[in-house]
Amino acid sequence: GEKLSLQQIQELARADPKYQDMTQDEKDELLHALTEYHTLKNVSVCATNSAAARDAQSTLEHVFKILDGLALRTGIYACLFATRGHVYDSSQPFWYRTNNVMDFWEDVMDLKPDEIIRKLEQWACMHGKSVVAKKKIQINFVNFEVAIKEKYGIELLGWLESVLFQSPRATTNAEHLRTLHDALKAGTCLWVYMSMQQRMQHVDRLKERRIAGEAVGKPRKK
Repeated sequence: GEKLSLQQIQELARADPKYQDMTQDEKDELLHALTEYHTLKNVSVCATNSAAARDAQSTLEHVFKILDGLALRTGIYACLFATRGHVYDSSQPFWYRTNNVMDFWEDVMDLKPDEIIRKLEQWACMHGKSVVAKKKIQINFVNFEVAIKEKYGIELLGWLESVLFQSPRATTNAEHLRTLHDALKAGTCLWVYMSMQQRMQHVDRLKERRIAGEAVGKPRKK
C-alpha cells in the first residue's frame, strides 16, 4: 500500500478509538514493541542485493550528513571508505571526507582516494580467496557442512549426483574420478564463496536440524 507520512500516522492514531485513554502499561508495551522493531530492523539482513544496495546508500548518506555537521561544529577531520563485501552485491563503493583530509592520503601515503576504494573493493570481494591462499585448509568431506561451509564460508557447487560426496582419494571408481576431474576442469563443478546472508542462513539451517535431533557435525569453536 501507500507509504504514509509521520503526520498522517499521528492523525490516524489520534482518531483511532483503541489508542484513546490508554493506560501507562499499554503505552509502555507499545513503546517496547516499537523499540524491538527498530532493533530488529537495524540488524536484519536485507532480502535482496538491490535492497542491500539501497540500504547502504541511504544509511551512508545519513552518516555523511552527521559527519558534515560534526565537522562544522568541532572542526574534526574524518574520512570514510565503504564498499560491497561480495561480488554479488550491487552496492557502489563510496568514499567521503571532511575538509581536505584526503590530501593526507596523497601527500603522506601517496595514494589517491579512487585508488584506495578500488583496492578496498577488490580486497573485500576476493577476501575469501586470500584466506584460502594464506591457510592450508584440508577439505573435510565428512563434516563439510560445519568444518568448511560454516567455518570458511566456502561452498562446492555442481558435484555430480552419480558420484558419492567424499574425498577423491577415497573414490575407487576410475570412471567417477575422470568424470569429476572433467567437471572441475570445465567449471561445471566449482568452489564458490558464500555471501554473508548465505552464511547466516546456512548457520540457521544447521541450528534447526540440530534442534530437530539430527546429528550435524560439531559446532565450530568461536
